[in-house]
Amino acid sequence: MQNKCIRPGTKTVLVTGATGFLGQIISMALCQYGYQVIGTSRSESPKQAAVKNFEYIKADISDTKMLGNICNDKQPDVIVHCAGIAHQRTFCPLPDVLYDKINHHASMNLAKIGGKTNPNLYFILLSSICVYGENGGMNFDEADQCNPISAYAKSKLEAETKLKALFETGCIRKLDILRLAPVYEADWRMNLEKRICAPGKWFYFRYGSGQQRLSVLARKNLVDFIRYRVIADNSKRTCRIMNISDPEPCSFNEMIRVMNSKSIDYRKPVFTVPLKLINIASQIAQFCFPSKKQFISSCHHKLVRDIVINNQRMLETGFKPKYTIENIFETK
Repeated sequence: MQNKCIRPGTKTVLVTGATGFLGQIISMALCQYGYQVIGTSRSESPKQAAVKNFEYIKADISDTKMLGNICNDKQPDVIVHCAGIAHQRTFCPLPDVLYDKINHHASMNLAKIGGKTNPNLYFILLSSICVYGENGGMNFDEADQCNPISAYAKSKLEAETKLKALFETGCIRKLDILRLAPVYEADWRMNLEKRICAPGKWFYFRYGSGQQRLSVLARKNLVDFIRYRVIADNSKRTCRIMNISDPEPCSFNEMIRVMNSKSIDYRKPVFTVPLKLINIASQIAQFCFPSKKQFISSCHHKLVRDIVINNQRMLETGFKPKYTIENIFETK
């Protein structure tokens, strides 16, 4: 039976980034299943503060002393590591060293500390499909060679590599590395809109035929999967890298149709842009801004090519995602 419910017992789960877009809903979902959840973040007052079984501790994940105190005191059985610097910023970019410090070194230090306080630690890292590279492609598999381009993607891959090494040395008993497709929610559509919306979001662009396909991930599917993994039998010592996404990729045309038909705010006009024009514009932009050539090329590929991942490993766990852009926006 899919998504089988197993009694969680008295496990303690540490969720980093517990006030963020993912950490907040993940921590609340685990509380509902009876886990004792310890949430950490740099924010002052999380929305989950009054939720039963939830305890909040303000902490910076780069503060190893603070993390050591938390792990020594709470001795978590599971760590769901959501905290980090998300995405590569186009405007006001952050220094590469900061991505490395937060996404790579802080993740490694957290796993080391958690593993020392509990030799049976189960560590879940939220990574990204950006580690495969940003030139687009079909059916990216977990065994494929990674070619990260941005500092963000490189820091995520470095974190994966170090965590796998810690698993091999026995520091972590169980490790899940989850490579997430672009995440969305009915009221948080940035990862969809940036591929089909014009600046200002006044209308939609259809590039060429609009049949370009993109693997995406409903936030509710991610929450259900993490809950499913934590609740499942975790007695075996395993290390898994898994692509996490909705059941099937969706086309840009589907995104436009669904977002225009569900009365989210108002219907937007749709303009078709020939691919030839996009290609020419990309070449001109790269010539005019040579320092941004890699970024412009990446944006171009995201608009004109498929970006599809193979989610078979996720499905082999027995989990079946039930949400799609269709039913997510229906519930709005």
